[in-house]
Amino acid sequence: MITDYIAQVDNQQHERELVERLERRRAAAERVAAERFNGDRLALIAHLARTARATRVVAARPVSC
Repeated sequence: MITDYIAQVDNQQHERELVERLERRRAAAERVAAERFNGDRLALIAHLARTARATRVVAARPVSC
């Protein structure tokens, strides 16, 4: 019983640490994107859309032998 509780507490602590790390990375990525596109969110969205579209086009091409 106590072992289960300790494992649960340990898992919750690990999860909190992962969430904090993810939030720090997200915030850093947002800062970089804001600097790169001068705070223009629409420009960032357009860039992401172009990148995603280009990735799909490349993935759809048949591989030549």
